Amino acid sequence: MKTCIIIGNPNVGKTSFFLSLAEYLGVNRCEVEITDIYGKVLVKNISVNFARKYLVSTSPFKTRNVYKMKLTIPVYKSYEQLILVDTAGVTDGINEVEEIRKSMAQSLKELSQAKIILHMFDAQYIYYKKEAGISEIDYQIKEFGSQQGCYCILVNKMDKDNSQKGLDIIRDKFKENYIIPISTVDRTGFKEVKAFVGRNL
Repeated sequence: MKTCIIIGNPNVGKTSFFLSLAEYLGVNRCEVEITDIYGKVLVKNISVNFARKYLVSTSPFKTRNVYKMKLTIPVYKSYEQLILVDTAGVTDGINEVEEIRKSMAQSLKELSQAKIILHMFDAQYIYYKKEAGISEIDYQIKEFGSQQGCYCILVNKMDKDNSQKGLDIIRDKFKENYIIPISTVDRTGFKEVKAFVGRNL
């Protein structure tokens, strides 16, 4: 079974998208496998709504564990299963907090094992920061993903002000990559994400 990872900087909306995509595919309750930074694994059967309240936050580095969920994707006239992986945010440099360092290392390990890579950016943040909003680790993820083949950039928060201008910056910097504008608020782009993942299963 292939794994599909969601990766990017903190606060770009990875966990919210992780849960919203599951909901979009008809999942109301989910079995989530949680792996903490010490390798301890816990499996919880919870509703998507409860998971959203428990896991989603505007605070950076809220996600410090790896969350995995098995999903069924319609592909042509049949169905395929995949494991969707939500990860802690990754940044440049060495964070002074040991737990955050370990969670980022865990995210990069999951990236190295993933077959499908969804690399997420925050459109509004990129608009405000311009090219400086694209970190060195973003470029490294892009290089790795491009070599892997099943790589796509998701530009999130397209419902926010000036998001189109942020999207334009991303498109200019990543001309050779497949880019899908998305919003977890109104589910813009979810159909395209489902199609991209389905094509690569």
